[in-house]
Amino acid sequence: MSVVNAEIARARRAFARPTLALLNKAHAPLVIAIFASIFTSQRKSVAADQFHLEVAGHLDDLATFNDDQLPESSARKLAAGWVRDKWLVRSVGDQGTEVYSLTSNAQEAMDFVSRAGGERAFVSESRIRTLLDTMDRFATDAQPDRAARVRSLNAQIRALQAEKKRLEGGGEIEPASAERMEEQFDNVKYLVRELPADFTRVAESIKDLQRVILAQLRQDERPTGEVLSEYMTASENLFDQTPEGKAFTGALDLLKSDELLGQLEQSIEAVLRHPFARTIPAREREQFRSIKATILDALGVVLAEQQRASRTLTTQIRNHNPLRDRELDDALRAAVVALGEWFPQSARGEHVEAFTRFERAGFGRLRTGLHDLSDDTPPAAIDQNADVEISGLELDEIIAMGGPRHREILAHVEELLAEADAEGDGDVTIATAFNTADNSLKRPVEILGYQELAASGGGEGLAPLERIIAIRADGTQREFIIPRQTLEHPANAQGAQSND
Repeated sequence: MSVVNAEIARARRAFARPTLALLNKAHAPLVIAIFASIFTSQRKSVAADQFHLEVAGHLDDLATFNDDQLPESSARKLAAGWVRDKWLVRSVGDQGTEVYSLTSNAQEAMDFVSRAGGERAFVSESRIRTLLDTMDRFATDAQPDRAARVRSLNAQIRALQAEKKRLEGGGEIEPASAERMEEQFDNVKYLVRELPADFTRVAESIKDLQRVILAQLRQDERPTGEVLSEYMTASENLFDQTPEGKAFTGALDLLKSDELLGQLEQSIEAVLRHPFARTIPAREREQFRSIKATILDALGVVLAEQQRASRTLTTQIRNHNPLRDRELDDALRAAVVALGEWFPQSARGEHVEAFTRFERAGFGRLRTGLHDLSDDTPPAAIDQNADVEISGLELDEIIAMGGPRHREILAHVEELLAEADAEGDGDVTIATAFNTADNSLKRPVEILGYQELAASGGGEGLAPLERIIAIRADGTQREFIIPRQTLEHPANAQGAQSND
């Protein structure tokens, strides 16, 4: 019975953890499905308002297409409950807005559901080989005998040299089968799946340690210099004070190696070049390709939490006043107790007596007088007979900066077309009209005016090009290349445009 009691106590502790508490809920499939739909590997956090909208939308979809009983609470109340159950974290993001993110407990529950609902077995040669390789490295690190280590290294060197000699001698390389590649692919996915939750657990341990340090700091009665020294050291060594932080420090040293990360990328590309990769769904293929990004993003979450904790502790230490903090804690505690006693006996609209222990707030002195407009002196009257000099642009300068001069362009084109009809010279193009016009009609904007009078339509293929030199109002020149277009009489051009 003692063994059973111990086991049931251990099981109850396990089920009390948020991970198993989530899986034991009646609406666990609903919560897991909503989390998996909203949070992805590229979307670690979601703005609070956006999260509420998406949860409400998912609940509406489930109510339409699913017969299961759904919770009657609103999306906002559900999110608040998930925060209390430690499945979500509500914090302030980098943009100053409140965001939701998954806790390590929720990630573990989602990973368990993913593994339990998988179609392939995970007991495989790849998993056993990973175990054996890990144990071999473990035993090598634990081996204190120098001679034994040398013998182990010599054996590995001989095996590698023999394989190298065989390949250099033309030995065949047996290609890996699709089944073997799929099995190893599943093993890699299993290993990678655990990483985000592990990193999130490190970030949560840092946050918990920060709360403990702040609580101790507020209650500390030691000299300020001793407090500053101790807690500045604690803020700089957050990773060394938790088991998760110590394990993360070792992983961080490994992930700092650019060479190892480069080898990881090369290995991923080599796997995806194998023919079996064509049978992998596109979503899983992209997840496999983003393994490095997944690791670095999870690493960034931990480092950002560590920096945030250090800033919070540093700010608290700089503004630390034990006496004031203790008075504030006592006042808040007394207020909570008083509210707990008053609220059950109160009625709506009942007057509340203010606490006399709080000091009266000083608002300063408000202004009671306004500006008297009657004291202002009006401006002097305008002399109607005074000579006024208006400085600025002349009319010609203003016109020179405007749009096309349609009237002048129209007259110039009619004159050219009349001469062409009389002499039988053929078509008149935009370039011909532009180059023979006065400088006032050679501005770059005038090209648009000539094009309005060009013949509509055109032949097949590419039109030949013509070169014109435009003159700006300030006298500078600019060269343009335009398609060759013939000009029509204004009446014909307008008729063609109206027909089009």
